[in-house]
Amino acid sequence: ATIFASSIKFLVVEKPDGYSVEKVNEIMKPYVKKAEEDNKTVTKNKPNVIAIMNEAFSDLTVLGNFSTNQDAMPFIRNLTKDTVKGTMYMSSYGGQTANSEFEFLTGNTMAFLPGGSVAYQYQVKDQLGSLTTTLKNQGYQGNLVLHPYKANGYNRENVYPLLGFSKYLAIDSFKNPQTVRSYISDQEDFNKIISEYENAKKSSNDPFYMFNVTIQNHGGYDKDFANFDQKISITDASSTPSANRYLSLIKKTDDAFKNLVSYFEKVKEPTVIVMFGDHQPKLPDSFYNKVMAKDQSSTIEREQKKHQVPFVIWANYDIKEEEIKAISPNYLASKVIQVCGMEKTPYECYLQELYKKYPVVTGSVYMDNKQNLYGIDSLNDLPEDLKEYQMVQYHHMFAKKQRNDSLFYLGK
Repeated sequence: ATIFASSIKFLVVEKPDGYSVEKVNEIMKPYVKKAEEDNKTVTKNKPNVIAIMNEAFSDLTVLGNFSTNQDAMPFIRNLTKDTVKGTMYMSSYGGQTANSEFEFLTGNTMAFLPGGSVAYQYQVKDQLGSLTTTLKNQGYQGNLVLHPYKANGYNRENVYPLLGFSKYLAIDSFKNPQTVRSYISDQEDFNKIISEYENAKKSSNDPFYMFNVTIQNHGGYDKDFANFDQKISITDASSTPSANRYLSLIKKTDDAFKNLVSYFEKVKEPTVIVMFGDHQPKLPDSFYNKVMAKDQSSTIEREQKKHQVPFVIWANYDIKEEEIKAISPNYLASKVIQVCGMEKTPYECYLQELYKKYPVVTGSVYMDNKQNLYGIDSLNDLPEDLKEYQMVQYHHMFAKKQRNDSLFYLGK
């Protein structure tokens, strides 16, 4: 009974103060109009979209300075041509992967859901407009998820169809895969992306979309493995075996991503690849204590350094290059839609505008457009714009029969 009692607090999401269907329609009115106007000018040439949420992929140099025998991510660090990249602030640190993909796919934020809950397990019970439904409604094929691990983690089997995915490939769709430690490698995972893409194109020229959640870099960095050749080591006092193993895994991701990019560089069809980390790894305290020893920043800024991961949007054709100092995953899909120049829903249009005022909204903080960070201690203290966001998100997730689907889906 206690398990049920403790999970009940996650199930109930209170209606925000001042919420009504009319209020949400009023907030969204300008974005309904803007989306309609913007969508008229969209060209028909839609790029393939490959979205990768890379397990525990992060750039530890955001924490502070330390030296290594070689860079752990030289390819990604030096990738600038036809690339939008930068730093993303995540709701979680060291775990709760599924919340990061929930925020990315839906444009919703953990800020407005009970602390400690996993959205896929407690709150996603209904169909939800998402990046997937937006692409599907523009004639995309594929619309599949690849996660080279157990299919049932985080209730994904039930949630993916609700987010519009047509197919879910898990660990059993690999035959004798290459592993690093006990997990399927990113290289093997990315090979699967390529073969799924090639298979789809045999039967149709429609643009292709897939979402991939990798597993290679999954936590638990305290053991050596015979099949894991460690290339990276920290060469100063902050060195710990776990951090060295972790950085060596990141180098493997960087190499695999380089191979994926060089494959799609040769593909004639326009293709956009977005990759981001779901959260930083949890490493030993001794590592943080040394690397962050000289950190003079405020408590909130210091804490948020552990919540930063890199993201990259790369295209095999000409796009406007950009370096983004701060974004959160709830905005990333609408950013991808913007880069691809495709049709968007009123909600995606709304998120593109909100991002300009509050570039980061996570489960623990929000940031204003002057890069000031504020902790979210109580939703009552949020600025008006974010209270409106909370109402719109509540409508998206919990309005059931009353929901105005045309805000969250194309062509409804």
